[in-house]
This record gives sequence, structure tokens and C-alpha cells, in this order.
Amino acid sequence: GFGGLPGLVGGLVRGSQIDGKGLLPSGAAMSASLTATESAERVRRRLRVRGQVQGVGFRPAVYRWAHTIGVSGSVGNDQHGVVIEVEGDHASVERFVDTLPDHLPKLAKIEAFLQSEVETRLDPDEGFVVATSQGGTNCDAAITVDLATCPACLREMRDAGDRRANHPFINCTDCGPRFSIVRAVPYDRCNTSMRGFEMCPVCRGEYQDPGDRRFHAQPVCCRDCGPRLRWVGPSADGPPRTDEAVLREAVRQLMKGRVLALKGIGGFHLAARATDSDAVRRLRQRKHRDAKPFALMVPSVEAATELVVLSDSGREALASPAAPIVLAPRRTLSAVAAEVAPGTHRLGVMLAYTPVHHRLFDLEPGLGPLVMTSGNLSDEPLVIDDEDAATRLHGIADATLGHDRPIVRGVDDSILLDVAGGDPVPLRRSRGMAPGEFDLGVHGPSTDGLCVGGELKATVSVVRAGRAVVGQHLGDLKHPAAFENFQRSAEDLLELFEVEPRWIACDAHPGYLSHGYAKAFAARRGIPLVPVQHHHAHAASLLAEHERDEPILAFVGDGVGYGEDGGVWGGELLLASRRSYHRLGHLRPLRLPGGDAAARDTRRCALALLYQSYGEAGLRHPVVDRLQLEPDERHVLAGMIRRNVNCAESSALGRVFDGVAALLGLCETNRFEAEAPMVLEAAASEAEPIETTAPLYQLQDETPAQLDLSELTRRVVDGRMCGEPVAVLTAMFQRGVAVGIAGLIGHAVATTGLRVAGLTGGVFANEALTLSLTAQLEERGLTVFRHRRVPPNDGGLSLGQAAVAVAQQTEEVSPCV
Repeated sequence: GFGGLPGLVGGLVRGSQIDGKGLLPSGAAMSASLTATESAERVRRRLRVRGQVQGVGFRPAVYRWAHTIGVSGSVGNDQHGVVIEVEGDHASVERFVDTLPDHLPKLAKIEAFLQSEVETRLDPDEGFVVATSQGGTNCDAAITVDLATCPACLREMRDAGDRRANHPFINCTDCGPRFSIVRAVPYDRCNTSMRGFEMCPVCRGEYQDPGDRRFHAQPVCCRDCGPRLRWVGPSADGPPRTDEAVLREAVRQLMKGRVLALKGIGGFHLAARATDSDAVRRLRQRKHRDAKPFALMVPSVEAATELVVLSDSGREALASPAAPIVLAPRRTLSAVAAEVAPGTHRLGVMLAYTPVHHRLFDLEPGLGPLVMTSGNLSDEPLVIDDEDAATRLHGIADATLGHDRPIVRGVDDSILLDVAGGDPVPLRRSRGMAPGEFDLGVHGPSTDGLCVGGELKATVSVVRAGRAVVGQHLGDLKHPAAFENFQRSAEDLLELFEVEPRWIACDAHPGYLSHGYAKAFAARRGIPLVPVQHHHAHAASLLAEHERDEPILAFVGDGVGYGEDGGVWGGELLLASRRSYHRLGHLRPLRLPGGDAAARDTRRCALALLYQSYGEAGLRHPVVDRLQLEPDERHVLAGMIRRNVNCAESSALGRVFDGVAALLGLCETNRFEAEAPMVLEAAASEAEPIETTAPLYQLQDETPAQLDLSELTRRVVDGRMCGEPVAVLTAMFQRGVAVGIAGLIGHAVATTGLRVAGLTGGVFANEALTLSLTAQLEERGLTVFRHRRVPPNDGGLSLGQAAVAVAQQTEEVSPCV
């Protein structure tokens, strides 16, 4: 195998039998034992490479290095990845194999590299060629993610003397659309939505020239043979007839305060100037998005730093080829309209990542920042088709900038949370990050399956040959159109990766739409249904991400999850392996009036906290007067709690945050998921750092143990009644929760002897809570696992389901003990 390959690609190199021979020792090891005669002996070797190796310039890099070394042979794509055959004297072949890692494209990610000896050819001067791609069945080649426009293409686009000057679809092997345009593998032009655009002679010459940066760049095009922009809407000088005229008209409309529908790589955005309060308000009203923050697009990292405070890791992520939205603390003097992100101390900022975006900013330097939000009505799937945009975005956008390159599948923007002193945390994996592969460590056809996630922040994963492929963010499934899109996406991934599922995994909640889909799918196909408990899936996603098989103490905190006892869980300490889990502890359950209604009306959570903390007297506490409940409503809710009528017992930490936000007067209604915790965290960010907090909790040493935060609640209520600053109280509350969870985990360490903890679930999108709890656990000498590659929220559930299902289908992963 490659010497030093794991450091190069961040993966593992595994061997298996190929052509009757095993993985050969490294070239350095072999060369050391060769005699001069053996070194001159002519050999031919076949190398099979799997991973992210199609669509990243892998074949051109191999071709160029082979010619530099002077070996003959071929390189080509097949349904599994890349196949290289290299022939020459033994010393040259060994040099080629040993040094190839240093000459691969930076976007390549290798999961497996296997080599075998094959019979030499008769003609020693055959040369080295790029072979015709081979299709076939049992596809397991990786699909490359969509990539932001690279610096080299930007330089050409801005060079008036270049033939692609100002070209709005410029791309090369290092950038441009991939996952959003591919229909099948291997990744070749005929298998993409660029198939309908015949290359002009000049582009074809570049495509076929191994020395050119566009050698085998599948979306390659120019203004003579590529896609065209389309404009629908008002225009100052009549219908624009050229791409440049379309872009200039778009800039004019945006500068006038208009809302623009803009077609990108993976779907449409709705765009407006972020400094124009009226435009942002109109966009909110039309999109039916009352309060959820909008993302912003800027032309450069320098422009981003005028809006937000970025860590070094956040800056690096922002400028990466994935070009995600990065959530970072906003600067106080930012000119961004207050309506962009009300109630939060962060802004979500991304860089321009398509040539069209860059052209808009180039044409008018004073244009940005721009609101750039998903092109849809709230809760609906992303619009990806021009004709669909004409109907679904009618009345929202004042004009449409589209184009005629078809989008095969919708791919929304990815979101990362910038965390001080650490790697960013993914909150949504999509464009630039999906599809993503995770080796589950167990291989064989029995592992092939389908995992359909939860109901919020849904993703779908397929498992093939022991590797989970996690698809793009699909959103919340309760809207009929979103559920239809989810079903299409599941079928699309199965077809694209040619997976014939032996089983289907889903959330154990019987009321989830994804559960119903999985149940019907299993019956229709005659395969096993594998229900996975919600919080076990969260813990398993963390285990899979860190490639860990042994159990951990996983604290899982979120808003709701169906418990094995039929209750509402959400603040759980699990002794969890991939195969199974044991509930060691949880938050003391709240009695929530109206059940699911409390997830929206935070005042119900507040009343439940008061009842839990003060008993009957809590329902009459003076702080209730500040909850702005109508007298009749207050009476009814108090009666429901007192008599335990139409109430749900919930251990969800998310509901505790909701209730405290209401008690402090910060948020009475969650207009979108987790609004109250977000507002609470924003308030806490204004307080001075809290170094210590006295323990304000009790542990009820039962089986499982219960973490009672009643004392912390009473401290918050007393502080509010005494007029303490809300910022101080919120910071104290967050710190107090961390102290309580650390105490619960410490209790489990004492009883189990296990010293490895994991933090997962949507509450760990709270930076302050996460960092505080991590520090306390590390002070106790524990190893702490947190999410770096998949979201801690429900966006990671399908990967966790994959890890659990594969472990349960095999005997190779140790169960929890």
C-alpha cells in the first residue's frame, strides 16, 4: 500500500484478495530486498483505488505522474472507483507507487488501495493512457460532492483576455457541480445532466488534453457550448439577450430592493439585499418565515469578517471548497438589517460559491451582503426546476434568474457552527458535504440496507458493503411535499448507488412518517424492519463517526424522542455500543400539559418546571403573572398539570431550556424549532464568563438515576423576581445544567468504571453548554467524544441507524456489557 497514506487522505488502507493475490507490501519494503537484476525486471501491477476518486481530477493526476516516471499502462474509472495498470521495470513501478500519493489532487479521499501483480504486455512502448470508463453492476464508487469555484477559474473569469472571461458556468476538475448533476456512475459526462450540451471543438480539446486543467472535467463548457442564463421578470431595457445582460439586470433589481429567485448548483435561492430592512421584511412575509434567521452571502472572507467574528477554524471552513454557511458571533457595528436574524447573537455567513454569484458581486461591489435563503415556502422542499420555480416561487420573488442546466437532485447549503478553540460542528450536511461515506467496520452483502432517519432535519443513508453513504439534508417531513421529496430521495440513493437493501432501519417512533414509510417498504420488499430507539441512534452516530466499537457513556439531549417505555425521552445517559444500549440515567421528567403543544408554547414548559420545583405552590407563584397567560388558559393548564390530565411525562432537556426561556421573559412561543434555546443562548452571551457555579441539582440514586434540576429552576426564578440581569441568569443556568450533567456522568463512571463519554443530540448545538460540560468532564479525567463530521441533531440519525442495524445484523461488533 501507500506509505503514509492515512495522513494524506484521512482514511484507512485495507487489503483484500485481488486476482488471487493479496495486498503487496509497501514499495519501500520491496525495493530494499531487490537485487539489481530484479530491479530491472519488467513487471505490471494493477492498482484498485476506492473512495472520493471520481470527479476530482484523479485520472489526470495519475496520467501526468506516470508520464513523469516513464511507466506505461492505463488509468480508468469503473463502478467501484479507479483502476490503474502500471508497467515498467521493477524499480520504476515501485517508484510510481511510492510517490503517487504526493501527486494526487487535494480533493481526493482514498478509503481503500489494493494492488496485485498481473501478466506483463508484449509491447514495452505502449505508453500510458486514460482508458474508457467501465460500467457494470454492484456499483460502490464514491460520488464527489459539489465544489465551490476554484481560484484558478476565478482568475480566468476575471481576465478580460481569457476566452472564458465573465463566463457564468466556468469550472474545471477542481470545482463545479458534481452530486447535483450526476445520474449514474461512473462519473462521466454521459451520466450527468451536461449530457445534452455537446462540447465545442476547443472545449473538447481541453477535455482530451492530459496536460490541461480541464482534462476529463465532466461539466466543462464555454459560452459557445454551455448552458445559458434565463431571466423572467421586469427589465429596464427589454428582455436581456445575453448572459451578461441577464446578470446586469439581476444586479439592478437587487439594488432596487427587489427579491430575486436565483438558481444555483443544487437549487434555487431567494436573494435580497441584507442591508435593506424593507426588502428583508417583504421576503419574510412572502416566504412565511416569521423569525428563523436568514443566511447571508458575501464575496470574500474579508467581507465576512466585517460581519462576524471567526475563529481560525471557522475562517478555514468558510473558504473551503465546500463553502458552507458558518454560524459565528455577529459584530455589533454590522450594517445588516435587524430583520435578518432577530433574537440571536450569531449570523450565518457563506462565500459566493458559483460563477454567477461571483459575477453579481463583481458587477456591483456595493451589492452585498445578500440574504441568500432556500428557494421555497417554509417547510416545503427546495425548488430545483425553472418551470417549478415559475409556480412555487410566484408571489415570493419579483424576478427569476435561472438557467438551462438541469439539476438532478436538490442539495441545500450546509451549515457549520464555529466553536471557539475547536473544530466547527456541522449542523446540516448537504452541498459540499453530501454524500459522505463512513466505514462501519463490518463488510459483506448482509450489511446492505436503507436507513430513513427521523422526522425533523431528515437525511437518508444507504449501506453498501459495510459503508454508510449519508445523503443530503431533506428538512422536516410533516409537509406533504417534503414527505414526497423524502420518498423520491430514498429511491434515488438506492438507484444511484445500486443498493439492493437486505433490511430497512428507521426511528422506533410509530407515529413518524419515516417509520410508516419504512414499515410499508419492508412489507413490500419482504425484508426485515429494524426500528432503532431515537437516542440510541444519536449515540451510535457518534460511535460511527469516531470509528469506535467499544461502549461509551453517551449523554443525549434533545427535544423529543420515543422512549422504549413509550414515554417522551430527551435527557438520557446511555451506556451505548453500536449494537445495544442501557439507560443509566435521565432528567427528572416534566409533566407537560398538552404534550406536543408544549414544544411550541414554552409557557406550558414553564408551568411544568414550576410545578416540579415548587409543587402545587408553583402554579400560584408570582412569576406566573409574567407569563402573559389569559386567566382562563392559566386555570385550565394548571388543572391539567395538577390532575395529570392530557399531560406527557418528558425527560427532554430541550423542554427545560424552553421553560427557562419563558420564565425569563425571553421567548413565549417557538416559532421555529429551538427558537427559545437559541434566544436563551444569545442572552447568555452578553454576560461575563462564569468560572464556577455551585451545584444546583440533586441525583436520585435510582435505577436508572434521575438528575433533578429543581434547585436550579428555583435559583433562576428567585433571580428574576429580585431583578437580577437576565444575561447573568441565563449564563448561570447554562453553566448549572452542565454541572448537573457532569455530576450524572460522574455517578455513572463510579458505578461502571468506564471513562469515555460522548455528547450528542440537538442541545449540543449550544456552544457554551458544550464547552462547559466538556471542560468539566475532562477535569474528571474522562475522554470526551463530540461531533465533528455529522450533526449532533437529528441530521445524524440515519448514520446512527446504519451503525446499529449493521451491528445487529452481524456478530463482529461487541455488544454493550
